[in-house]
Amino acid sequence: MSKNESKTLEPEIASYKPCLTALQEGKRYFWCTCGRSKNQPFCDGAHAGTDFKPLAFIAEKTEEVLLCACKHTRSGPYCDGAHNNLQDTYEEATADEIAAMSAAKLVKRDAQNGGKAMLDGGAYVLTPDPAQDERNGTLGWQTLIGAKDNARHISLLRFCADKGSTPWRCHKGSDSVLFVVSGKCIIDIEDKSFAVETETGIYVKADEAFRIHAEEPITIMAAICPEIDKVGWPDSPNGTFDENFPERRVGVDHEKANVMADRFFQVLVDDLVGSREVTQFIGEVPLSRAAFHRHLYEEAIVILSGEGMMWTENCRAPVKPGDIIFLAKRQGHSLECTAPAGLRLMGAFYPAGSPAINY
Repeated sequence: MSKNESKTLEPEIASYKPCLTALQEGKRYFWCTCGRSKNQPFCDGAHAGTDFKPLAFIAEKTEEVLLCACKHTRSGPYCDGAHNNLQDTYEEATADEIAAMSAAKLVKRDAQNGGKAMLDGGAYVLTPDPAQDERNGTLGWQTLIGAKDNARHISLLRFCADKGSTPWRCHKGSDSVLFVVSGKCIIDIEDKSFAVETETGIYVKADEAFRIHAEEPITIMAAICPEIDKVGWPDSPNGTFDENFPERRVGVDHEKANVMADRFFQVLVDDLVGSREVTQFIGEVPLSRAAFHRHLYEEAIVILSGEGMMWTENCRAPVKPGDIIFLAKRQGHSLECTAPAGLRLMGAFYPAGSPAINY
């Protein structure tokens, strides 16, 4: 092999999945870039004779991370989801996997447990019950995911606003990432007004007061991190709008969609509008069943359209529009779309990152 030939070589794909790796703060590591190492994700010298060199890095803290094994990441040594585009189709459940999970119990909603279909590891599917809403004026709300459900970081509330203006509301010490499920409205954040419509995400920073002006009944999902202990109902704005992030709304834009083989997702709310704790995205799933996988984040999912089945290790539960799903960190799962037209969903997760990353 000549030197010029070696420069044109692509790295070998060691695996289409990242490596779950425990790092120690201050320790120096050498990440394999060639894909030839037998000690993935680290270098074992197999790059000898090529122009590939290992990437040296020092762990900033002791933690578990996902290091790239496909060697196509742009965020080396960390996985950025690039492996999803190295195949024509998103990784689906194999025949063996489907057979192994064929005995999974079909779980029904339990009226004694808030209407949840409880799956493995505290995961569940829930159809919200409007009769459980609390109210203040034109605003109704209900906590769908919270500490009582073993969520350690993220919570999910559903707001239902009647026509008119809601009272001012403030989540002290907690960021709020809103998503308009249906309808159009104006959301005031302090002294700023934002016109929003269906499938718009919007970020409200901790301690900022907000209210909703609805021309028609409207439904909004709010991922709140951390869960609020006490809601503030100020009579007027607090004057705390963060001018470092003047634009807080993000709508669906197919030109900004991230393609993952035959699927797509678009990040709506992230650090570009100020949200450093929670990432919100919208995605579409074709008629298929994803391979069983896990995430290093806690996640809330809202089914917007289409039908399917949520699978965990030993359980399964059907999902339909309006349902919400809670997944704890590292909870193994597989979302199956059974609708020929596909399934559309909104997801929000902590800690912030990319929804394309799983293991």
